[in-house]
Amino acid sequence: MSHHVTFQDLPEGGEKFDPARGSKLIGGFAMAGLIGLIGSAFFFFTRTDTFAYSWLFAVFVAFTVVVGACFWILLHNASNSGWGISIRRLFENLANMILVVGLFALPLLVPAVQNPLWEWMAHHREAAHHAHDSGETVKEALHHMAQADSHLHILVEKFGYLNIGGWHVRFFLYFTILWFIASTLRKRSVMQDSDGNIKHTIWSRQFSCLLLFFFALTATFASVDWLMTLDYSWFSTMWGVYIFAGCAWSSMAVMILLVTWLKSLGYLNKVVTDEHYHLMGKLLFAFTVFWAYIAFSQYFLIWYANITEETRFYLTRNTETWRWVSIFILVGHFAGPFVILLDQQRKKKTRWMVGMCLWILFMHVVDIYWNIIPERGPSLTHGEQWLIPYAWIQDVFALLAVVGGVGFVFLRGLGKFSLYPCRDPRLIESANVVN
Repeated sequence: MSHHVTFQDLPEGGEKFDPARGSKLIGGFAMAGLIGLIGSAFFFFTRTDTFAYSWLFAVFVAFTVVVGACFWILLHNASNSGWGISIRRLFENLANMILVVGLFALPLLVPAVQNPLWEWMAHHREAAHHAHDSGETVKEALHHMAQADSHLHILVEKFGYLNIGGWHVRFFLYFTILWFIASTLRKRSVMQDSDGNIKHTIWSRQFSCLLLFFFALTATFASVDWLMTLDYSWFSTMWGVYIFAGCAWSSMAVMILLVTWLKSLGYLNKVVTDEHYHLMGKLLFAFTVFWAYIAFSQYFLIWYANITEETRFYLTRNTETWRWVSIFILVGHFAGPFVILLDQQRKKKTRWMVGMCLWILFMHVVDIYWNIIPERGPSLTHGEQWLIPYAWIQDVFALLAVVGGVGFVFLRGLGKFSLYPCRDPRLIESANVVN
């Protein structure tokens, strides 16, 4: 039987991370970010039309991981979870990277980046130009444009929501809401490190129960604004849940890798055990199945309804080389993780979990790529080819820039607070959890 951990066994004030001990990985992220930024800057000024898709892809990958971390701290608090106390602070730190992601997302506000990505914005700007000359409103000018081009009638009907001013307001609102949630919960958690008062736990639980609804709206509408409107005529009632499933899945994989790395440096060894790996592995398995269920449901509903505006999404991704990417996602995103994570003992073995989590993050990146990049092909008259000359290099540079930059800032900031809530009354329950 393992030794029962008490507060006397833990260092006073918790464990503080020393960045010097993790300098190799931190330096690696910094180097990746620097190389990515240099390459991205070159393509931004030379091939803005194609680079826009690369940047959206990279930013949204980072965004989903951070949003997933925000979900986990809300869920841990709202459900009054005891086992997750040992890793909650790491999720809090990861969720607070939302402002860093927001900084990287600022290029998405540049019209030269927006117009190639969101065709509807280009039409709206054209309508605004006509409206300025004729004295009409933008909607009236757009209506006149729709008389000449029947495809634009959809934009007229959606103008109440899908307009450039509203899009920009919502853009900042998404980051503000997520930052408010993440910063407030971490602030309360850090305050408890000082006084150990249970009132912070109760307050955080009430706060999380209230904010879960607003979190759900934020994650859903961000995915709609940034990804679904890449094709303004397409729609799916499952889209927000589909993206959310990937958020939770990928962020849990990041957490397992982070915990393993910290334990290899000598941290968390008394508060994180094989039981935590087992519990995190079960959540990974749960969201593997949940993602597959939502993905199938979305496909089935669109296939059954057979509406032209809906089916284009899958027709594009089931043509030429994208067909093989779709099959690869089916096997790699669901079948592989499902089989491996079924076994209880594998979930307690660090090597298996590290390998599995690296694969999960790779598949998450492929999934986001599959959702965004096919929209770039037709605009370049490359049909449905997934490997477009020179464009894939931009994707790599963008991913290095954003992931490297966010990873560097995140790891450098780990030493600011204790790696776990050192005076949470339920910390000992978490450290000795058995499931």
